[in-house]
Amino acid sequence: MPAIDFSNQTLIGNNFNNQNLNGSNFFKSRLENVSFVSTLLRSTNFEEAFLLNVNASNAVFAPNNNFPQPANLFKAKLENVNLSGANLRRANLTLVDTTNINLSNANLTDAILREASLSGEQSNRPNLTNANFTRADLFKADLKAADFTGATLVDANLQEATLEGAVLANINATGADFRLANITDIDIGGTVNFNLANLSGVAITDVSRVLDPQTGQPIPLSISFRGANLSQVSLEDVFLGGGDFRPFDGLRNGVRVIQPTDLAGLNLADADLTGARFNGAILNNFIGGDLNLSGVNFSSFVASNGQVFATQLNNANLSDSQLIGANFSNVVAEDIFLENADLSGADLRDADLSGANLKGANLSGANLTGVELDGADLSEANLAGAILNGAVLDNALVQKTDLTGADFTNATLTGADLKEAIGDSLTNFTGANLNGASLEVGSFIGSNFTDAALRDTNLIKANFTDALFIDGSDANSVGADLTSSTFIDGIAINGDFRNALLVNANLTKANFTGANLAGANLSGAITTDTIF
Repeated sequence: MPAIDFSNQTLIGNNFNNQNLNGSNFFKSRLENVSFVSTLLRSTNFEEAFLLNVNASNAVFAPNNNFPQPANLFKAKLENVNLSGANLRRANLTLVDTTNINLSNANLTDAILREASLSGEQSNRPNLTNANFTRADLFKADLKAADFTGATLVDANLQEATLEGAVLANINATGADFRLANITDIDIGGTVNFNLANLSGVAITDVSRVLDPQTGQPIPLSISFRGANLSQVSLEDVFLGGGDFRPFDGLRNGVRVIQPTDLAGLNLADADLTGARFNGAILNNFIGGDLNLSGVNFSSFVASNGQVFATQLNNANLSDSQLIGANFSNVVAEDIFLENADLSGADLRDADLSGANLKGANLSGANLTGVELDGADLSEANLAGAILNGAVLDNALVQKTDLTGADFTNATLTGADLKEAIGDSLTNFTGANLNGASLEVGSFIGSNFTDAALRDTNLIKANFTDALFIDGSDANSVGADLTSSTFIDGIAINGDFRNALLVNANLTKANFTGANLAGANLSGAITTDTIF
């Protein structure tokens, strides 16, 4: 059938089902109750047309070799139009204005929908379920309350789009660009894929779970942001439990892409990220005080090519957060702010927490083997039962800290301030380097300092009753080295100092009642009013 010119005409009740109208012109025409079911409409022109109660399900608007020009619906007004299953590939729907639109299962690959209005209300949602918007241009599109369940938004441009109240369930938005989009009051559920998407600077608020209509309970959620750009994003009242923020490691257009997830400067308020996976993510300057991050995995990510991505948390703020049992092994988190955070049972092995603020934090039972905490603030923290074998705490602030049962075997605490810290008979400093440290007024009753180095330490008024300063399994036969230490008014009742070095130590008014000093070297020591 040759192309027909319907421009500026009014068509009411026409039935064009299964016909060939390729190349036809409907410019500024009015179509009411017209049917285009399975109609060929390639290269047609519907610019500024008004379509009312039109059924164009399974219609074909996509260009081909004979009709290479994309269909044009520029500024068309569509009311109660059914385009379900239609092929609108490369169609121009710029500034289209719709009411009660049905684009379910439609193919809008490479379509242009700039500033299009596909909006509605939650009581009457635009139906975009299972639609394919691959590489579609939805710049500034109004998608309020749209139902995207099952939709494909791969590499789509949604910059400055309005997604208020939209349903994003079982969607694939890999590589989509959401910069400056309005994403608020949305519902999410099922498998949600934002891998490699760009959400930088976006504010996402008031996210709810999609409910199962039969049970009324939230449907399971599996959400992924692998390789996405979430820098400077603000998330408020969002549930992202179990979210996957690991680097993307997969094929894109036949090429392997390995890209970390960028969450630098991400701001979280009242978000639930329980069980999320942040392995290898960039979280520098992350702001997320008072969060539930229990069991979250921040350990390194090893890519398929062997490349190792250490999770970065430099200058991040996780104060007052629940991080019970979280995995921070090998993270790089210099100057991280963890004041009053609960890290009980957490795994921080070989992490770099230099300069960290852990004041008042709960680290009881945590594994800090090999951790770097030089210059960190651990004052008033709870390290009861923590493992710090080989840890570095040079110049750290450990005042009034609970060290009962903590294991500092071979740890380095040079210049550290442990004033008023509390240890017990299970506290172990075997082989630790405490040179230049301060344990002033500390209580270390029964603590183990076997082979420890305590040269030039401040031990004024410290209590070492029943403590051990003996020789252990190292190569020499010398006990703990307290050379030039200051132990004025200290208490060492029943302490064991066999073979210890107390050379040039100031022991003025110290109490060594019942202490074992066999083989100890006190040459040059000041023993004014010392009790032996």
